Amino acid sequence: MATGVCLAVAIVVLATVSGYGAAAVFDIWSQIKEPRAFAAGEPEALMTGRVAISLFAFQAVTVVSVFLANARRRRVAGVPFLNFEMPPGGIKTLALSVVVLMALAMVFASFVFVFNPDALQHDLQPFAEMMKSRTWWLILLAAGIGAPLAEECLFRGLLFGALRPSPLGFTGAAVITAVTWALLHANYSLYGLAAITLIGLYLAWLRERTGSLLTPIVCHGAYNSMIILLMAFSAGGSFV
Repeated sequence: MATGVCLAVAIVVLATVSGYGAAAVFDIWSQIKEPRAFAAGEPEALMTGRVAISLFAFQAVTVVSVFLANARRRRVAGVPFLNFEMPPGGIKTLALSVVVLMALAMVFASFVFVFNPDALQHDLQPFAEMMKSRTWWLILLAAGIGAPLAEECLFRGLLFGALRPSPLGFTGAAVITAVTWALLHANYSLYGLAAITLIGLYLAWLRERTGSLLTPIVCHGAYNSMIILLMAFSAGGSFV
């Protein structure tokens, strides 16, 4: 268990450093492009590109590191912690899992809107600004494909796989992976962190129930994509 946890922490640190490094390289490059972007009235394009490059770097390092760890685990123990098989029930299970997640998210969002509508605006505002850019689709790729693959492999794959056989059992593994995943989004409001934690618990339950990472990956991707697409089209985003 300790080895898996330490490995997960090391991957997060390495991926975070890589993300900041990619952003720094982009900053150097953008100093050349910045005057042109502002002259064209598209400063959001630079901001969107910077965020996307940083996210892509974080996600790429995470995926490669987890897959290398999984290959070593398969070679040493004969049992990998990553499983991308179709869950029992196939497409029906995937679709139902997505519908349930969307319903839970809508109920929680309605609750937050009643008690603290500013929290929703606080959490979505940075993305809303980027949706005004013609390159908003880069964020869609990062959030809808990169994030689900990287984060589910790390949290519901590597970390959950390390904690689940321990005395902590399913409950402990689910709670720890959900909370640590939420902490990755520490810039969110308390309501946002609570929502991510609840979603993390649900994704861990799906991982346990179906025995496959494919289900939480699909749910995570559908959820993120829905949010990005809704914000993009409400902001008038386009692919050109």
